[in-house]
Amino acid sequence: MSVNKPKQQGSEPPMATEHTSVAHSYIGSLRAVINVAAWALVCFFLVICVGLWNRAVSMNHHELQHSGEMLEQGVKSYFASTELFLSTVGNDLVYNNLFADREQAQKQLQRITNRQEGVAGLAFITPDGEFWVTDFAPVDEPLPSLLETELAAGDFANFVARPQFHIGRPYFFEFFDNWVVPIRAPIFDDDGDLLGYMAMGVELERGLPLWTNIVIPTGIQVSLVRPDNHLAYLHPLTLEHTIDSLANLYRAQISPELQQLMGQPEGVYQYQRKRLSDSSIEQAYAYMKPLPEYQLTVIAMRSRSTVIYDWLYTLIIPFAVLFAAFLALWYAARRAKFYLQTAEQEISSKQEALVQSLEQYGRLTALTPAGVYQIQVNAEGEREFIYLSQRARDLFAVPATVPLSDALTYIVELTHPEDIESFVTAEEEAVANNQPLRWEGRFIINNIIKWVSIESQPGEVDDAGKIWHGVMLDVTERRETQEQIEELAHYDVLTHLPNRTLLQKRLHESIWDARYSDSYSAALSIDLDNFKILNDSLGHEEGDRALLIVAQRLANLVGEDDTVAHMSADEFVILLTNLGNVEATAIQKCNEFITQLNVQMQNPLQLGNDSYLLTASIGVTLVGPHSESIERVLQQADQAMYEAKDSGRNTSVFFDADLEARLNSRLELQRDLHRGIINNELELFYQTKVNCQKTCVGVEALVRWFHPTKGMINPANFIYIAEQSGDIILLGNWVLRTACEKLLEWADHPERADWTMSVNVSVKQLKADNFVEEVSRCLNETGAPPNKLILEITESMLLGNTEAVIVKMQQLRNIGVRFALDDFGTGYSNLSYLQRLPLDQLKIDRSFVSTNTDHENSGLAQAQLTQSIISLGHTLGLIVVAEGVETEAQFHALIKQGCDIFQGYYFNRPVREGELP
Repeated sequence: MSVNKPKQQGSEPPMATEHTSVAHSYIGSLRAVINVAAWALVCFFLVICVGLWNRAVSMNHHELQHSGEMLEQGVKSYFASTELFLSTVGNDLVYNNLFADREQAQKQLQRITNRQEGVAGLAFITPDGEFWVTDFAPVDEPLPSLLETELAAGDFANFVARPQFHIGRPYFFEFFDNWVVPIRAPIFDDDGDLLGYMAMGVELERGLPLWTNIVIPTGIQVSLVRPDNHLAYLHPLTLEHTIDSLANLYRAQISPELQQLMGQPEGVYQYQRKRLSDSSIEQAYAYMKPLPEYQLTVIAMRSRSTVIYDWLYTLIIPFAVLFAAFLALWYAARRAKFYLQTAEQEISSKQEALVQSLEQYGRLTALTPAGVYQIQVNAEGEREFIYLSQRARDLFAVPATVPLSDALTYIVELTHPEDIESFVTAEEEAVANNQPLRWEGRFIINNIIKWVSIESQPGEVDDAGKIWHGVMLDVTERRETQEQIEELAHYDVLTHLPNRTLLQKRLHESIWDARYSDSYSAALSIDLDNFKILNDSLGHEEGDRALLIVAQRLANLVGEDDTVAHMSADEFVILLTNLGNVEATAIQKCNEFITQLNVQMQNPLQLGNDSYLLTASIGVTLVGPHSESIERVLQQADQAMYEAKDSGRNTSVFFDADLEARLNSRLELQRDLHRGIINNELELFYQTKVNCQKTCVGVEALVRWFHPTKGMINPANFIYIAEQSGDIILLGNWVLRTACEKLLEWADHPERADWTMSVNVSVKQLKADNFVEEVSRCLNETGAPPNKLILEITESMLLGNTEAVIVKMQQLRNIGVRFALDDFGTGYSNLSYLQRLPLDQLKIDRSFVSTNTDHENSGLAQAQLTQSIISLGHTLGLIVVAEGVETEAQFHALIKQGCDIFQGYYFNRPVREGELP
């Protein structure tokens, strides 16, 4: 045990003096060291300040470039998908022939808009700048023309001069009471003629969806600038961007300083600009990236004051460390004996600052949608995470119990089996070439497939190896959106079958396979017989159900390599592949398939509360080594299908050389007929109508065609061709005008002044919107008496649109024109409609007249039926006309039954006017 004795006053023990000297010497040395250290710290702090400033500027340039590149990628991706989307919607309007029905077109646009996010409205705009149809305004409500709209007028005029997909200048759209960014795509018909423009509006405040889960760094604004130095898009909008400021912003051009940079190469530049708040001048950075394919320039901008603020923010930790170091040194100088304790406190302080820094970095990374990671690759190629943010752990659902060293193995095991090889290849190639890695693939996380985008780039090298910095982003939603757009582009909206675009792609592949492998495929054009009657009778909803049922049946018949495409309302095309290398074998397999198809079509469709039977007309053409093109194959299949329809429907026809010859002959006759109508090669013949005393009371006008080289053409041949080609309107108008001119001429003829003139009307004439106006104009211009003109219609013309026909007939009846129902008894007339039709005559079909005098049971039945028709006509107050009277016995039998007027070869064949009695 030792005892401490009291010190003597005025003196110190030698040992104490020695220790004091040593202490003073130590303190002096310590002070010198502290002074050197202090100056070293100051110099080090200055170096850090300069380094952090250079880093802040470099990071600013990198973030500007990255934001510009992200905007560039977003623009290209969004514009490509939007152009495809608008073209698909516009072409869908064209292919479905919705231009004749604006209400149906509007419903179609509304259905599409309801399935799209970020779309404020869809519209089809005419080349004159008028809104033809929209999904947001009633079809009868006028909308302002784009050529009369400020900001949009000049932009739209340039678009009309050079129609192509583009983003227009933002303008204030009064209908939405908001600023709108217009995006438009031209729509052309099959001949390449411009029909109009499919437009999509995006509200400016919502912005264009150019990013998916990407956050723009703080202080950065990105914009799209047009060649005329006007803004096309600015993001994000700040509180300073009011309606008035937006108007000024989008009306004015960008600053002259920024305009000077527009012609510079891609890169980051510094320039001066005015603040919106106080119009003061500030320094700013801008990254320029031209997009020549869209005639736009991407600009990412950030204020220099923001960079300075970020730099000052990064100095907080170094300044705190410096202050702690000075405090530690000062404390060490004052109390040297506590040097070790002070050093420990300094180490503890630094550790706490480091922990705080890491926690702060972790909170920042948790706020971003992307997961951040650092991975270290050593010299042996082994890889290990050295940092993995919580967002990245959450993305892959990495349990907290999995250490960082095992996290890489855990994530790799989640990779989809089909994508693991591509990921490993891409990652190893990036490491070997020291190049950035960009990869996107699938991971199976909690039994759910997610798409993840991984980007990384090489960083610094230390003793343990090279460090790679990267981000991980969940892009599942974007991939699903792309798949939806892909489906809209290649699949029919109603049936979800491949559409014309996808069919042409697969048909192109089949043609190339046939050329290089001598294999055969077949294209089957299938048209549902009388579908329009079913659709008009039951309504479009039940008609769509019928199409869905038929589409499912066809899809169930084909193999995995075959294609069933929905081309139009009631037309399907089936592409059968792998039919062998022998033409006869291919034909046999096609016939076997058609047999199966017909069996399926014989099953009734359950629609509403009843069942219906739909048959199909099928045209088949083989795709072989000599097939020319997609268009030619589809044309041949369609031609064979139309031949099947002409053959009575519910049958199939193969395209061959004989069919092609007949079609060419028919086409030649169609051209000659059109020329013949124009060159007045047609002539009217007249067949008389007589009463019971065989006195002529009128005639029926029958057209005849005398071909310059082929002579007289059978009317049954060229009338059918006119109906198929559309020349029936031109032909019908010529017959009507010629007959009216003849009525006026006969008005001065004593024996013919009271004659009536019957003219057959085609179904296309009757259904034309201007039918009433055309007949009225013909009567007015020729001066023919309307009460002498009888228009003959058939029962088939009443199917589907009886009410509209009644209205047109009544309008003409009001001016004196009379009507006759031709071929009565062979159609499907509804007696309730028959009573409402404004008819004057009822014509008995010649099939009933020819057997009227037959003494067999069938003849007696026909006589009773003829008697019933005559009685029905008289009950309705109609004059009954019998056509096809060829014998005296038929004539007397009809007189006995009460018939009023007679027509047929027994009295007179169709003759020229000069041969009339």
